[in-house]
Amino acid sequence: MSGEGRGFAFLQMDSPFMRFLSVLADLMILNFLTIVCCIPVITAGASFTAMHYVLTKMVRNEEGYIARSFFHAFKQNLGQSIFIWIGMIGVTAALVMDWLILKSTPGQFSEVLVVLLYAAAIVVYLIMLYVFPVLSRYHNTIRGTLKTAFSMAVFGIFTLRTIANGLLFLVPFAVLWIGGWNSIPILAVFCFTLPGYLRAALYSGLFKKYETPAEELQQQAEDAKKKREERKKNKNRFH
Repeated sequence: MSGEGRGFAFLQMDSPFMRFLSVLADLMILNFLTIVCCIPVITAGASFTAMHYVLTKMVRNEEGYIARSFFHAFKQNLGQSIFIWIGMIGVTAALVMDWLILKSTPGQFSEVLVVLLYAAAIVVYLIMLYVFPVLSRYHNTIRGTLKTAFSMAVFGIFTLRTIANGLLFLVPFAVLWIGGWNSIPILAVFCFTLPGYLRAALYSGLFKKYETPAEELQQQAEDAKKKREERKKNKNRFH
């Protein structure tokens, strides 16, 4: 290869630099889709679920078309995500109202209740970290989704993964607080997806512990098929 060719090797499509630019471009597109689908407010949960679905595929190098994957996950999880999102808003509002009431109520007993309220808020926050990523990956009931998110959050509360996940979740709010209105252009481009991509890199390995390998799924399907055939044969035998 000539010196000139080596000099422009970083511009080749499979070079690390071009892959990095490709990821940034995908994150920009995904961030735009996430913001647009959050505008109705009530669909914000579905938007975050779809975002985490695409981000996990990106981290695992499984992504195809960003928009197609996003809207596939958005429509698939719309119903459950709305209920979860409304529930999260309700619980957060209740915690804030209780905090305001207790802070305005003098007495030692109120101080104890405030501490308990902080503990409850931490648990709710930890569940919020995982609930939409969990919903994006697993077919489950709302109760099962919350239970899985609670398990991941609480049992890993003191792990570096969960601590980093919690800090990354706060990055957009920290940027807005520090930069004020001047940070809006940056947030409009990467506010959700850049921290989300790093979060996906953290929880992707954890999710694999809860996922059934493809070979095992295939074996389960074959076993179920054999059982159905046996039941059908037995039924025909009795007739």
